[in-house]
Amino acid sequence: MTKEEALQNFLLDIECLDELLPWTGTFNLFDVLKISRTEIRHSNMLGWLLNPNENHGMGDAFFKAILQRLVENDVDGRYEVFRILLMDFYSFSVLREWRNIDILLISAEEKTVIAIENKVGAHEHSNQLNRYREILEKDYPEYNRLFVFLTPDGEIPSDIENWDVLTYSDVVEVLEKVNARIKVQPDAELMIRNYIDIVRRDIVEDQELIGICNKIYNKHKKALDLIFENRTDGKTQMLDAVKDTLCSIADEGLIIYDRNWGYNFRTETMDDYLPLLDEPVSSWKTTNIYSYWFNISAHSFYGIFELAGKNVPEELMDKMQVITDILKPNDKRKSDFVYKRIFTTKRYEISDDEDGEQEIEKAVRAAVKDILDMEKKTFSKLNLG
Repeated sequence: MTKEEALQNFLLDIECLDELLPWTGTFNLFDVLKISRTEIRHSNMLGWLLNPNENHGMGDAFFKAILQRLVENDVDGRYEVFRILLMDFYSFSVLREWRNIDILLISAEEKTVIAIENKVGAHEHSNQLNRYREILEKDYPEYNRLFVFLTPDGEIPSDIENWDVLTYSDVVEVLEKVNARIKVQPDAELMIRNYIDIVRRDIVEDQELIGICNKIYNKHKKALDLIFENRTDGKTQMLDAVKDTLCSIADEGLIIYDRNWGYNFRTETMDDYLPLLDEPVSSWKTTNIYSYWFNISAHSFYGIFELAGKNVPEELMDKMQVITDILKPNDKRKSDFVYKRIFTTKRYEISDDEDGEQEIEKAVRAAVKDILDMEKKTFSKLNLG
């Protein structure tokens, strides 16, 4: 098929894009304000939702349901169930950025303090979780203290003995159930619905959206690749520079990469552990059952380690589960998945200055190093590296 024929077929089937309208064609307040990926705005929203005395109309239902989810996820018997779930949630005050802690919920009546450290596009740093715990142990020695580490994909906290893991998938699932059960005012309903949609689209894996995008891409791959390669928006420089850098890193023998693969790459080490299939029948319609790749927007990107679960032999599924247990131990999807992200790097921001290409190369190399370091640590735990 020629390029012209591929484009013509795509245009004749342009209605296929209508399936994306629920994600692209509706009003969303967080898109308008350009804050869908801003960590501090998510903390503000969550602080509002968790406060039973705020004007969202849900009372203490969301706060209570989040704690119930923590108790359900508790495999170490850390929580006293009756004490936690029978508290007077209206007695709590919600503080933002108290001593740099993202969200702090305090009740003098219940003698309980709950710290939530929220990470959207970054990872913990500077021993912050230990520092926050020590601050609360010193300032609230007689209180029952709960520590929650909230991330998009269940990243393991450095202080795992004290901090519990909560994911944005947990948040969305809980919020949807509460929102369906309690009727709130239309303006609050719009805000809550917009928030659910933006988190599903931009923060967690929306399996339905991923499936639709892959279906459209597989059907019109040649046309979409052609459009993508020839577009002239401000993102083009970044895309080309990312590919150039990946080619250079591959030439150095650190990764396996071909420019035709876009922003996906592999490594010999992971290929040995999760080898290619004999036929192109994976979730991506290729022989790959894993991929390292970059999610790129206009001025930033981050790296992803993703598994493909379709048509994978049982012994390789077992291997996938082993590394999932290491990188994402709270994952609830075992063998029943099509795609599954088990690691993400921090988000790398790129400016529009004249040194943009050098900045992009530096960021790409840092992101690849994040992935290779993760891989090395993972295999050291398996005694394979």
